[in-house]
Amino acid sequence: MTPPAALLRDPTALLPRLAAASSHLRALHAHLLVSGRLASPSHLAAFLASLASSTYHLSYARLLLPPRPATLLAHNALLRALARGPRPGLAFAAFCDLPLPPDHYSLNFLVRAATALAASAAEERSAASSGVDARLVPVSAHGAAVRWGHAADPHVQSGVVSMYAALGDAAAARAAFAEIACPDVVCVTAMLGALAAGGDVDAARDVFDGMPRRDHVAWNAMIAGYVHVGRSREALRLFDKMQGAGAAVGEATLVSVLTACAQMGALDRGKWVHGLLRSHGMRISVTLGTALVDMYSKCGVVVTAMEVFEGMGERNVYTWTGAVSGLAMNGMGTECLDLFKRMENAGIQPNGVTFVAVLRGCSMAGLVDEGRACFDSMKDKHGVDPWLEHYGCMVDLYGRAGRLEDAVNFINAMPVKPHEGVWGALLNASRIHNNVELGKYALDKLLAIESENDAAHVLLSNIYAESQNWNGVNRVRGMMKAKGVKKVPGWSAIEVDGKVHEFFVGGKSHPRYKEIELMLAEMNQRLRLQGYNANTKEVLFDIEEEEKEGAISMHSEKLALAFGLIALPEGMEIRIVKNLRVCRDCHDYTKLVSKVFNREIIMRDRNRFHHFKGGACSCRDYW
Repeated sequence: MTPPAALLRDPTALLPRLAAASSHLRALHAHLLVSGRLASPSHLAAFLASLASSTYHLSYARLLLPPRPATLLAHNALLRALARGPRPGLAFAAFCDLPLPPDHYSLNFLVRAATALAASAAEERSAASSGVDARLVPVSAHGAAVRWGHAADPHVQSGVVSMYAALGDAAAARAAFAEIACPDVVCVTAMLGALAAGGDVDAARDVFDGMPRRDHVAWNAMIAGYVHVGRSREALRLFDKMQGAGAAVGEATLVSVLTACAQMGALDRGKWVHGLLRSHGMRISVTLGTALVDMYSKCGVVVTAMEVFEGMGERNVYTWTGAVSGLAMNGMGTECLDLFKRMENAGIQPNGVTFVAVLRGCSMAGLVDEGRACFDSMKDKHGVDPWLEHYGCMVDLYGRAGRLEDAVNFINAMPVKPHEGVWGALLNASRIHNNVELGKYALDKLLAIESENDAAHVLLSNIYAESQNWNGVNRVRGMMKAKGVKKVPGWSAIEVDGKVHEFFVGGKSHPRYKEIELMLAEMNQRLRLQGYNANTKEVLFDIEEEEKEGAISMHSEKLALAFGLIALPEGMEIRIVKNLRVCRDCHDYTKLVSKVFNREIIMRDRNRFHHFKGGACSCRDYW
């Protein structure tokens, strides 16, 4: 059979096209032999690399390796292809079979393979199937570079730093970096990435600021590092500087920026990124589309999130999971289940994260039977072993619905030891249904695992306070003081004209505080005319009622809400992000504000979204 003419013109162009020409492989090989092109080391290397790029042709490629070559060109081509391929662990076997001592190219490709193996669990399974222990490959690759005298090669050094960064071993990356006398920009960027990925963003920023020249990789690593540790405001500030510096902004950058917007609830900035994609005619890839769905969902704009989702030409399990999770966190339990069924019908295999989202959706909406059916289908239908998070979701599902006995029975029947998420869910259910004894039991179990959990202490304090049990409140406060446990201060954020304003409980430092104070007074006056009475049951101090009302009137979400009423145009939605669970008084207060001021208010607290409109909330007072 004669191979297609297009495949005969240039053997170096075979890499992306060989898979489509598998039926012509032997004819092509014969043609290259007859034409004498395989006598050329560069053509032989290109042919081997194109074969090795497909595991289907890998054994064929190995048969063509010259046993006693003059150079390592062909063997290194095979190493390079394996390091970049779907099973990089195979590069280690090829390295051991080198007929000549490895050169710096050989070691560089070996380090690349080790980096790929360290970077993902899926590739670790690939390594195991090839007889390579993925936990040991960084040490063996680095050791090979030292043993063969190539550890001082700049490319190998940069690769070693990147390898340890991919493994999450910042200390080893630092040690490797310290051995480099004059690190180039690639190596410095690798060190920056290692520190940022390891969460040491302050040290990473020192490296970043000290770089005389930065490429887009360095900018991306620093921005992603800030996002990774939740310092989204700094990530967005650095993105602004990146644009001012004229650095190339690509997909990786925009995904990080969208993630930062999702964390902060910065809808305007997220919309700006979406508009940038449109204006530049950029293709909405699976990664970008998934980030957009996540951003809009976490900003409470579910309709737009689903429009992006439906408009994507290609979707993977992460895209589907992001959309399912978005519906769940916005309290749309029925829609969440419907989309999950569509996902199954589309042949997309759900993963553990998908089931966490579905179970949370069922819990938020009170769909107990449906949630139990999904939990049972995980192992039976989809072969997904339940995680600890799934057990916690089930306890939350039963507990929120008031089926506390079922929740306890479920915990007792668990095949694994209950973790903090399970006991935390039971504690929260005890608060919702004001079961003091069960709450104390859950707290004791939780503190045996996490003795300094501030949220758990506060939840039990709330249960005691609602029961007017001030001795119980004082005992919990005494426990917190003795252990040095401090309650995380509440804060709320609101975006106005692209700028995010943060408010802390009792805070008076905002430049427009005088206006906020006047608006708070107006809000309180108008709400009282509608019958509002402050719900002070969750105030944790045995003080006079008037003082309690003063304490809760300065909660951060009320300050943010007052600012939204004075700073945003009439009729515009008010969007607030809060770091803690919204208290009952603030929830009732916000419901009434939405009615009296005729404003739609969307609030994201630590647990879920609350969509307030016309005096009602999407959670139906069930959170």
